[in-house]
Amino acid sequence: MGRDRTKLHEDLITICYYISDYGYGHATRSIAIIRTVLERHHDQPIRLIVNCGKALPFLIDSLQKEMLPWISNDHRIEFRSIFSDTGYVLQHDSIAADIQSLRQQYNLDMSLFEERVTQEQQFLLGVKAQLVISDISPIPFVAAQRAGIESLGISNFTWYTAYQDMLEKSDLNTLRAAYAQMDHFISLAGCAEPEWGRKCRIDTGFFCRQPDLQEVERIRTELDPTGQRKIIFFGLGRSIQVDHWSTMELWDSEQCVFIVSSNMDIDHPQVVQIPDQYTESQNYVAAADLVITKPGWGTVCEAIELAKPLILLNRSHFYEDRHTIAAVPSDHPLYLMSWEEIQQLTLSTEDEIGQRHDAQPGKGLSIHERSSSTLVEIADYIQNLLQHVKVV
Repeated sequence: MGRDRTKLHEDLITICYYISDYGYGHATRSIAIIRTVLERHHDQPIRLIVNCGKALPFLIDSLQKEMLPWISNDHRIEFRSIFSDTGYVLQHDSIAADIQSLRQQYNLDMSLFEERVTQEQQFLLGVKAQLVISDISPIPFVAAQRAGIESLGISNFTWYTAYQDMLEKSDLNTLRAAYAQMDHFISLAGCAEPEWGRKCRIDTGFFCRQPDLQEVERIRTELDPTGQRKIIFFGLGRSIQVDHWSTMELWDSEQCVFIVSSNMDIDHPQVVQIPDQYTESQNYVAAADLVITKPGWGTVCEAIELAKPLILLNRSHFYEDRHTIAAVPSDHPLYLMSWEEIQQLTLSTEDEIGQRHDAQPGKGLSIHERSSSTLVEIADYIQNLLQHVKVV
């Protein structure tokens, strides 16, 4: 986007934005923040270098120029493939953590920690970065501190707290020391973290990417042309791999149609996959009457902001999940179910859950104004940092 690499002007502000490898929730909320920052930053062109691993193709598709027609051509976005963090390791055909495999992978990754920090330090100095943002890889904070560059963390959790119920406390010392290097911290809804942010910390709420109301209407009309069916968004995340999706009783629910992600191979007349190259999944959430998902921050906040009742997979052994569930507003329709209960779940248009939904397409989307105000708060904080960062 914007200028050619060979024509970069000296007045460009360079931001290096690091995004977790695990799942797509970190990527979707980072996309919302990036879009808002670029839209609101008019004073000076930005060179934004997006650093990620598995979700990088999704980020590229979501941040291409065609997706950002309202943003100045003076801004430039570049993409770089890296390792960011270990994430979770799940048992095969299960939603439970595989602690032994996680420990092995974590120890391997941490043995390369110093090498990766040095690599990022050299990269940051080479591109003359003026601000480092991370959600929520620990490596960039150490690299930025050593390079003398301002850093900002944005998240509802860190891997330090996420692993506290899974790994030995002594194994987490390097992570704790790394996160302690961040200069600023923007905590998101459900955050229960130590006092990260050596210079400043602010607490914010839920937010999500803006739905396209015309696209939402198109999806509803396509999935339910008669207006008689209940549309269910079923999203357990791309990180959960289960072999027997097709055998679940849920798909036979009367007068229902189910939206699932492209990686869920389900052959059923009432199940519709989101197209593989479709990036704006918030439109499908907005089109739904009910959302069934794990307590991942991204989909949960889309359901909250778009006024959709929630059935959440109860994974109490995940630290992040517990605090995300606790952050759901008390007046929001919420049902917690075990994996076994979800596997045996069936729905109908007459049941209790079916009666507690927003059946009017687009209704409740005005709530997104609250989401927009959170995004503006975050974007303005970043803009204020850019006005004070040291020019390298």
